[in-house]
Amino acid sequence: MIAGVHTTEVIVMSALTYLPRATALIVGTGLMGQHMARNVSEWLDLEKLVLADHAEQINVGGEGMALADFAAEVADSRAGATEVVAETLDVTSEAEVRSLFERHPGVGYLMHTAGISPQPLTPPEALAREDVIGACEVNLWGAHNVLKQGIVTGGFAPRTRGVIILSTSATVGSEGRASAAYEESKGGLMNLLTLQGRYFAEEHGLILNGLAPSPLRGPMAAQNPVSAGRLQAVEDVMPLGGLTDPSHIAGATMFFWANECWCVGEVLTTDGGYTKHKPIYGGLE
Repeated sequence: MIAGVHTTEVIVMSALTYLPRATALIVGTGLMGQHMARNVSEWLDLEKLVLADHAEQINVGGEGMALADFAAEVADSRAGATEVVAETLDVTSEAEVRSLFERHPGVGYLMHTAGISPQPLTPPEALAREDVIGACEVNLWGAHNVLKQGIVTGGFAPRTRGVIILSTSATVGSEGRASAAYEESKGGLMNLLTLQGRYFAEEHGLILNGLAPSPLRGPMAAQNPVSAGRLQAVEDVMPLGGLTDPSHIAGATMFFWANECWCVGEVLTTDGGYTKHKPIYGGLE
């Protein structure tokens, strides 16, 4: 872990600028989506915030909560300054996603976090066809579909900035923490960003980048009892100390959303240094 760093206060300072009174769309209201939803409307003084999830009931702090109630809670925190809308959405359905953009046009900011990890800790030879197809349908096609429908409906504002959540599974592998199906689908999603990013920017004014965080301790990781022990092992060797937190993802997202961000099709690894090469010095003869 990093040594010699002591923080006693937080200094808030920003040289970044954003669109005024914009509409933001967050697809997926897990840990990352919830944290962003609770803060972004104030950070950006949004006119509208659309929260989309596949389920009407979501997990908030370990308890079940209606998506509509969560949206209302976020709206109350803004005292009506931001319209917050809850939408139940199947990201794999072209009709549903198209309808979403038709109801909420002019999206200036996109955060796509929706994803599944079928059969965690499972090697390729143990996966069934439906495991792989299911992961790719939600993780890869789901994100592709959101981008497609936003474009064909004219649902994105000019120079919309979008952030797609990948994972370190897509960039360097998960070392067995996720399923092979998850890694394969996220790898395809990374290629969508890096290989098509320039096209989206030049042809459609859609500025896309991605984040590849290390595991968060949350509902997805809890699917398998072995996951908790593996997450602890990751936490124990994290150079910056602790697991990746939703606030780390939010900070990186705000950078990619800023007018001053001059990146297209980039994937930023936000993992506290976990996947970086670790030199070993000393003890060599």
